[in-house]
Amino acid sequence: MDQSPLKSKSVKFDIFGYIHKSRQTYGIRAQDYMRYRRYCAHHLRNVRKATKLSQGSSTSYKPIVVTAEMVSEAKHIEILVLQTERAWAFAMDLRELHARTEEPRQHYHLVRRLRAACKAGRYLADVAHTVCDLQTALAASAYWLQMQSQLRFELEEWEAAMDSAVFSRVVSEQLAISGSSERYALCHAMIEELDPIVRLAAYQTGMNETNRSSTLIPALASQWFESRMKSNASRVEKHVPGYALITTSLETLMTGTGGEDTRGELVDAANANKLVWRGGVVVFTNKGIASLLKTAQGAVRDCSGSGGTQQSLVAVAAADPTRLEPVISSFRRVRKAARQCYADGVSAAAKVGSSASDKLLSPYVAIQLYSTYMLHAALAAKSIGRAQALASNNDMALDSLAPAFSKASVPWMEDHTRSFGVGVKSTEGKATRTTNTAGKKGKRAQTLPEPTEIVILYDMAGKSMGRLKNTVGELLNRISPAVGRAVQAYSLIEEISAAEAYYACVRGYYAAALHAHAPHKKYVDALALLDHALNESIPKAQKLALAVSEPELESTAASWEQMFVVSSSDLSQVKTRLEAATENVRGLCAAAPEEGIAASRRQAARKSWYAEPGARPRMVPNAMTGSARDKSKASLPAYIPNLVDLSNPAFGVVPMKPLFYDLAAPSIDFNMDTIEEKAGKQTASSGSKLGSIIGSLWSTR
Repeated sequence: MDQSPLKSKSVKFDIFGYIHKSRQTYGIRAQDYMRYRRYCAHHLRNVRKATKLSQGSSTSYKPIVVTAEMVSEAKHIEILVLQTERAWAFAMDLRELHARTEEPRQHYHLVRRLRAACKAGRYLADVAHTVCDLQTALAASAYWLQMQSQLRFELEEWEAAMDSAVFSRVVSEQLAISGSSERYALCHAMIEELDPIVRLAAYQTGMNETNRSSTLIPALASQWFESRMKSNASRVEKHVPGYALITTSLETLMTGTGGEDTRGELVDAANANKLVWRGGVVVFTNKGIASLLKTAQGAVRDCSGSGGTQQSLVAVAAADPTRLEPVISSFRRVRKAARQCYADGVSAAAKVGSSASDKLLSPYVAIQLYSTYMLHAALAAKSIGRAQALASNNDMALDSLAPAFSKASVPWMEDHTRSFGVGVKSTEGKATRTTNTAGKKGKRAQTLPEPTEIVILYDMAGKSMGRLKNTVGELLNRISPAVGRAVQAYSLIEEISAAEAYYACVRGYYAAALHAHAPHKKYVDALALLDHALNESIPKAQKLALAVSEPELESTAASWEQMFVVSSSDLSQVKTRLEAATENVRGLCAAAPEEGIAASRRQAARKSWYAEPGARPRMVPNAMTGSARDKSKASLPAYIPNLVDLSNPAFGVVPMKPLFYDLAAPSIDFNMDTIEEKAGKQTASSGSKLGSIIGSLWSTR
């Protein structure tokens, strides 16, 4: 192989895909090498006829060799591949025959056929390096090296067999990481065919770390390549002609497609594409996804800042929600690309059936998990940030929300209303209504107070977290245990559930403030919302937060990845505010601030159940409210006290009506002489006996 690297790259041919499809379709699946050899011979004749390169007729033979100058299309490369496959199939058929008969002639013939396959494979590699693109040329070299390793293995030349097999493995690995999912599976299927040769040749050459377990084969190949091939190229050139040219082509492939010079790192070049998340590293092969991930993480850095000025998601959204749009769109593209790569990997695994195909799928599931997490974190933070901005603008921030429940500060709600919805225009200090023409019915947009908008925004954040939790559950069913443990993925659902419960408490806090404000004055409903948040949501969030350990975060977006991590200080702060608000609402309930209320009713209200915490019953949803569209029931309270507990009725044992069966009657000895007298019947007299005799005689006539 003394040709210089190719000058034109016009011809492309998928050698690995063509060989795998042909072998699996025409006999190799059933180990029928004779059938496959006949197919190769027949198809070779048809391809030669189609390209007008027939080698004669039935009466005459004129050999025609396909040279590099003649190659102008993929069919010319197909001829060279079929010639190699035909010789290889004949050799494998002879190997099976030799295993049954053990005749020396069969083994001698086997070696001759393998020499013919190696000769044809080397010629294919020479032509491919001259007229084909770089990846086709390297695939032809890996294919020829595989034939060479089988020949050296049969001749028991262990060092030469090890050189050819290891170098073929290295070339195939580089082709796998620079192509699609299907090529990755095809290359690793070719690598798996070399594993027995590497294992036995390493044992015969006396390597120290030799073990018959197949899990050590990559380590054996890597050690051999680093210690005996890279440092002694002149020795390898004797066993692998063209070693320097193939190495140069490999370096050109990695430098041209990876964007970085990775010379000297041929075996470990797969680590170039990484996802570092939650203390773990996920390695994948698709360079397009690597570029999209780099863009998305760059958008995160541009949005949040770097160093000591790094801001959280919620802080960025509170300052300017539009700054999150590039992040959201970037992670949507990453998620879409990861889904496509996963689908391609599933298709490749179904076609090729390589064990490496299953390993290819889990990294793309992890990328889907990461992109989905960041996407929904940004969406939820966008809603939460807007809600916190509205609250802080109206002195309703979480650390100062308790005074909003006091009697003096309730009327502020009447002065802070704004339009919320499509088609609404707002001006400084004023709120105007416009007709909403976006809907089909042209409904007028609702004018909602700002606390109502805060509650709606927290509802939107809760929906985002709920969708995220469902998606994470689906992805965890497809991820491998090793990758899942690496990124601590199995604690994600608990983290999201804790955050969901935490923000549900905050949402109930603002909803209670909305019910308690002046236009509504539904203090009982506000008390029910606070009671639910304090006694149900807070304990749930505390329990989930204690069950989840805080993940290790090492990426540049560490503060963004803490979006759904709830600390005990956050929960204690919300609990303190809820308790303070509950006391204020109890005071509002006892004071009965409605105008015109009678003194007796006011006095009774002070003694009612909601003024005494010890006698306060549990609040339950009001079943009489019905649908939200029913205007006649719109004024009914949403929650009512559970004065009578009918949830667990008491049941007692009630005996059934007995059925009288005299089971002892056969065991009782009755006195038949007195039973008729006791029953009220008289015994028959002697006259009656004569009458019965006459009657019986009369009846016989």
